[in-house]
Amino acid sequence: MKVLLAHGSPAAAHAAQVRTLASDVSAILGEEVCSAFLSDESLPEGAQVLPLFLGAGKHMMEDVPAMAAASNCTLLAPLSDHAADFSAMAYDHLTRESKRVNILFALYRFAGFEAVAAALHAQNKRCSLVATGSMHSEPSITSVLNLWQRDEIGAVTVQPMLLFDGHTLARLRQMIDASFATDVTLAPVLSSYDGFTALIANCLKESV
Repeated sequence: MKVLLAHGSPAAAHAAQVRTLASDVSAILGEEVCSAFLSDESLPEGAQVLPLFLGAGKHMMEDVPAMAAASNCTLLAPLSDHAADFSAMAYDHLTRESKRVNILFALYRFAGFEAVAAALHAQNKRCSLVATGSMHSEPSITSVLNLWQRDEIGAVTVQPMLLFDGHTLARLRQMIDASFATDVTLAPVLSSYDGFTALIANCLKESV
């Protein structure tokens, strides 16, 4: 059995998105794929587990391995190994109508998300202006937006480098509202984009 292990959130939309993803990936692979969360008491015994985390923070370094070991599960390659693919998917959607866009990519934090930040900057010629900001470290989303407002950059699209809805997305909205920026569009989380499900399915196939 294969398991998609997500963080979990008090937001009902988070769990619904993860469960829908597991069902859709199962249909692509033609085998059982179930969802699980860090709050679960255990994982299915002996399962192959794909952690749905873009970064390498405490959860990925400590909590996820401990949870997997307790149920004799095999941890598959982290999503950070596919950072270039997630980055390309985001750019594809953000530049679909025009490449003349200013994009601020919102990372959870910089520490542990180096692979994602590097992948985003490696493709930064795909639009007018690109920057990264953090929701939990500096430079923050608010400070980057204030800088761009001061420099009269114009319209800005903020792309959350988050997989699902949840309380972190709510924090991002608060940081945008706290800035002086007057023309900001908040893009959807990554799981909302066409191609996300296939990308997760591919992560499972390549890890086997």
